[in-house]
Amino acid sequence: MKLSKFIFLLLLLSSCAGQTWTHQSGDNSKLSLDKNFCDSFADSRYPIYLCRNPLMCAPDETSKVISSIAENNAAFRNCMYGKGYN
Repeated sequence: MKLSKFIFLLLLLSSCAGQTWTHQSGDNSKLSLDKNFCDSFADSRYPIYLCRNPLMCAPDETSKVISSIAENNAAFRNCMYGKGYN
């Protein structure tokens, strides 16, 4: 059971890591600025939950961690889409 949770979390995190953003107009001159803005926005609205024990999450915290990561990533993507990136 723990192995399946670990694999699921690994797949979830790796699926969000490799995205390349391009602006609809073709002008990516503000990409870095917009990524930093959207990252800060997502972190302020949906902070990622950290476990009480830094070495291992308790069983009641696992869903909180996965949910907070998903909400943070969704807020970041929504912000980037709102700024005109694909």
